[in-house]
Amino acid sequence: MTEQFFIYTDKFVNFSQTDRERLETAMKFREVSPKTELVSFDKQTDELFFLLKGCIRKYYTKDGEQITIYIMTENNFIGAFDSFITGKKSNETIECLEPCELLILKKADLDRLYKKIPLMNEFVRKILEQTLIQFQQALTSFILDSPEERYTKLLSQNPEILQRVPQHMLATYLGITATSLSRIRKRIFEKA
Repeated sequence: MTEQFFIYTDKFVNFSQTDRERLETAMKFREVSPKTELVSFDKQTDELFFLLKGCIRKYYTKDGEQITIYIMTENNFIGAFDSFITGKKSNETIECLEPCELLILKKADLDRLYKKIPLMNEFVRKILEQTLIQFQQALTSFILDSPEERYTKLLSQNPEILQRVPQHMLATYLGITATSLSRIRKRIFEKA
């Protein structure tokens, strides 16, 4: 279980065996069912999640509509970072789309790890840099790309998501309606 996590961490830093043991002690393993909300709108959270298995989405709700802003699969961190850092209520929801296996790190434990493991600061900084780059790329795509170009990029960069996420959620993630997504998929299929 934690072996998969440390394969991920090794991309950023090389924790010592002692540091790995401290991390293992701090993180809790949890299995959850589809439709489980890891973070709920208007609730405070003190947990970060590392996804070992499954698919998760992050979304906002506006006028009763759910707008997917992030879809994540295995070997990634996710959290409602604003709530986690500030202690305020979350303005987003994080929901499991499939049965998920997670490692969970509480804020109090992370704060202790910062003091006990010097490399933890560097590791978290690098994770946040990756997250910032992903959000910047998504924003840039919304500004510069057409919906069809966004869909084509998703198809080439992360094709398994298309099989794992319902079409209406993918549509909001791409910033379009489900009907528009159907038309785009039909055009692409006819070109192939």
